[in-house]
Amino acid sequence: MVRAREKVLVAWLSIALMACSSGTSEWGSTVRWKEYDLSTLPTREEYPDAGAVCLLDEGTMEVFGSGQIGFSVFEKHRVVKVFDSRGERFANVVIPYGGRSEVEFIEARTISPDGSITVLQEDDVFDVSLYPNFVFFSDQRAKLFTMPAVEEGAVLEYRYRIAVHDRTFWHSWTFQHDAPTLISRFTLVKPSEWDVNYRMYGIDIEPVATPMPQGFKSTMHWEARDVPALQSEFGMPPSRERVARLALAPLGFQTWSDVASWYHGLSWPRTEAGSETEKVVDKLLAGAATDEEKLERIYTWVRDRVRYLAIEIGIGGYRPHAAEEVCMNMYGDCKDMATLVCSMAREAGIDAHQALVSTWYNGIPDTTLPSPLHFNHAVAYAPGVGPGGTWMDPTERSCPFGELPWYDQGIPVLVVGKDGAGEIVTTPRLRSEENAEQTLWCVHLQDDGSATVGGRTVMRGAPAMEIRGQLLYASQEVRRQWLETLLAKDCSGARVDSFAVEGLDPAGDSLVASYGFRTPFFVMERGSDLVFRPGMITSSELPDYFRSEKRTHPVRFQFGVERELILDIAVPPGWTMVPASASDSLRSPYGESHYHWYMEDDTLRVRNKHVLNGQEIKPEVYVDFQEFLDAMRKQDMRDLVLTKSPRRTGGVSDADDGVTP
Repeated sequence: MVRAREKVLVAWLSIALMACSSGTSEWGSTVRWKEYDLSTLPTREEYPDAGAVCLLDEGTMEVFGSGQIGFSVFEKHRVVKVFDSRGERFANVVIPYGGRSEVEFIEARTISPDGSITVLQEDDVFDVSLYPNFVFFSDQRAKLFTMPAVEEGAVLEYRYRIAVHDRTFWHSWTFQHDAPTLISRFTLVKPSEWDVNYRMYGIDIEPVATPMPQGFKSTMHWEARDVPALQSEFGMPPSRERVARLALAPLGFQTWSDVASWYHGLSWPRTEAGSETEKVVDKLLAGAATDEEKLERIYTWVRDRVRYLAIEIGIGGYRPHAAEEVCMNMYGDCKDMATLVCSMAREAGIDAHQALVSTWYNGIPDTTLPSPLHFNHAVAYAPGVGPGGTWMDPTERSCPFGELPWYDQGIPVLVVGKDGAGEIVTTPRLRSEENAEQTLWCVHLQDDGSATVGGRTVMRGAPAMEIRGQLLYASQEVRRQWLETLLAKDCSGARVDSFAVEGLDPAGDSLVASYGFRTPFFVMERGSDLVFRPGMITSSELPDYFRSEKRTHPVRFQFGVERELILDIAVPPGWTMVPASASDSLRSPYGESHYHWYMEDDTLRVRNKHVLNGQEIKPEVYVDFQEFLDAMRKQDMRDLVLTKSPRRTGGVSDADDGVTP
């Protein structure tokens, strides 16, 4: 024990000495780099598409202590050359810290093209709340500064050190950024007896290891050179999945059961119901006959009554608050709300567990690397209620019982069992036809192309959740503006006369907007004909976003969707469609579309349907996908022509002026 304390003391002394020597005058007068010389730095001509190039990006993580709880020190050093104004964003530096961590040392300077050096002054470093709008992120802070004297051709260099207490080995490293990186390296210094479980993504690097006998420090060193900038493309997966990076599993996590057991130890004691929770459950479930009905009441109460509020102070970033506390305060974050659902279900005799989730925005977790660092969200799961169990995300007020928000769907999650057993399962994903938007219009068309329309738009699944989230807290006037904008996209010049929206609160299976509107040009005059394109009413905008000839990343859709248009158009007397009917279909692996137009007495009936399957599009089939979208757009742009039939009187038509040959 004495020797262990001595080692820690020596480490702290060495850190203190580094801090004392960091402000030397050499930093403000001399440039000494191992890999570079100022006269041979890369130029804008070598990187014409980049606003800057990262010359060096290096980090070192040193772990102290011989157990799971100790402290670690992270040091960062970055050198960036700015080519033009696009690269000036690298001059603004944010150093997040918080909880049991502290920034011990910051040093920064700008080296001008003429070689002069401007050093960042201590008074120009600001300590701020990282999330000022979130009251319970008060310990999440950041050091902010901007580099001085930045101009084209300048070199920016900074370095800092962070000490992290009571948590070790919780780290990762990103080799790739939105500018080219010439050298990126990461070094891990750790007790030699600690095994390292890691994965590489987007790049293949074998670490250089320096083994040492037990009781000494060993190192692992990863280095990459000439890493291209991460290319951003519309519809690509989250950058976390595509960027070249290193992920380390925290110490002690070898299996998913290890992760589940760890989280169970933090969360399960918090599900114990107190008197307030018991009182709410007794009142809430009075008269409920089935477990499904009980669970729906519990979920709906937590979803609608407990205010979502992000809370992350210290260990609160991982351990939920007690269910009784959440029930009394009526606010909490995702894990707090999931804990309360599980607690109330437990009080009702229903088996419910928490599940750790990496949302769609965060990227698909790597199930081969057991680590809690994959996840950014928590939901509740009742395996014995309903076919396949019932999933619940009470943080999403727009989500009805029995469904998950689209960003929780179709992804591997870690279910934390009652005894701490862990199981990776995949959440259900709604099919395209369950994410549906149906537009039904009854149109009274006039000879001049104007029309009055009575209609409704019915949404289910993800589209309903998205719009419900926009309108739930909106005023009636804002809802009207939303509807007018929606209708104007489909029918230029639309003016809403009346409307109603159903299924907002409480969230129902469907969201229904009913309305009446008028427009001066439902169809356009072309000579003596009336012409319009009904396919454009529900046309997809996707062809506009996928015009580039090549694709680097896959295309990932948030969800598959089905859009259907049902138009019944009462045409003025004497008008008919030419030809009298038309049908067409388009099918591909990516989706399908169907068109059917026909006259029935004096009514023109239009039935269109677009289906996008929503599966991921690999770059190698990108051209085929483009062709499918373009073919759909071509069909949407076809004209439907109404022409006036010749009027006959006494067997003689107006067309031949009554003259008999």
